[in-house]
Amino acid sequence: MPNLSIIGSLSKVNLTRSAMRLPNYGIGTYKLEDVTTLRNVINAVLPLGVRLFDTAQWYCNEHLISEVLSTELPKHGLTREDVVIVSKVHPRNHGYEKARASTLESISHFKYIDLMLVHWPGMHGSAGVDMRAVRTGTWRALEELMESGQLRGIGVSNYTVAHLEELMEYTTSGPPSVLQSEFHPRCQQAEVRGFCDKHNVQFMGYTPLGRQDLFNKPLVREVGDKYGITPSQVLLKWGLQKGAVTIPRSSKTR
Repeated sequence: MPNLSIIGSLSKVNLTRSAMRLPNYGIGTYKLEDVTTLRNVINAVLPLGVRLFDTAQWYCNEHLISEVLSTELPKHGLTREDVVIVSKVHPRNHGYEKARASTLESISHFKYIDLMLVHWPGMHGSAGVDMRAVRTGTWRALEELMESGQLRGIGVSNYTVAHLEELMEYTTSGPPSVLQSEFHPRCQQAEVRGFCDKHNVQFMGYTPLGRQDLFNKPLVREVGDKYGITPSQVLLKWGLQKGAVTIPRSSKTR
């Protein structure tokens, strides 16, 4: 688990098109498919102030996260309303009917979902498919579920500027509340972050530590030595200072 001491007080950001305030730091759960590991990770981060948990239909662990939170939150004096759940529509569930049905299933695990994202703009087997129409249907399903109150906010993940500009042509609820993309010094996403700044979209960065190839970069080491912190702390702080909601993933509790 990355050491959070360098972050200081975990804060929240206001989402322009939602009453929700989003924590600026959370934990990703990709490949965390074992309930014991999830329980250990969640119990390790809750005392540190972490309240955002990022999952996805693709991760096949929504039900496990729900199970762990239902038993562990009360032990920390917390309730469902104290945490933020981010999930994502699997690419195979693109299109209005599948997106709606699969999102309702995701919602059933958590009572409601704070932020539901379209995981990818494309899908396997899309040759000859009108993907604009498919993406429009997926977004419409999320808009309807947000209007009903079952989703608190909606957004997208891994969209390019072209996909975002296309979305702006068919959305009826304004720009997405959040765009989630890979984000670290080697992948700075200048174009999509420029779009986010222009349209008041909150940027959320995953893989903030890179592929661990950044740990031995001279500049990262130099900054770490200067401030007496680890390479992972340098990289986490970099993302936060860029204004990104930062979501590292770890199966370790230390």
